Amino acid sequence: MKPITKHMIKLYNLDKLCFMGYTLDKTASFHHIVKKEHGGKEVIENGAVLNRYAHEYLHVIEYKDIETYLAINKILKIINEQRDKPTIEQYQIISKLLEMFESEHKGDKTSKGKMLIREKYIERKYKE
Repeated sequence: MKPITKHMIKLYNLDKLCFMGYTLDKTASFHHIVKKEHGGKEVIENGAVLNRYAHEYLHVIEYKDIETYLAINKILKIINEQRDKPTIEQYQIISKLLEMFESEHKGDKTSKGKMLIREKYIERKYKE
């Protein structure tokens, strides 16, 4: 885990859940809200703490449904700006967006024939 991620976990009072409602564990990583290729820097103001599966899943969503990705990213930005763990309402909104994506893409497969939505992606701790 990068030092910036460890620092953000303390700064945002994260104890059990990452920004997207998945179990916070040693796989926590730094998600660039503004992507590196768009000039986003690896600084606290541009980050969200996500566990491995949340981070992977967010980029799957980006590939398949840019509007849902942008909506989730917008909430991550708001969480970042409040400098505290996500509120129940923020977790609820993210959960609803994920559920809508899952409903629309259940059964979809990758170009390699694997399920697009992996079991680990739907095993988030915060669900409505």
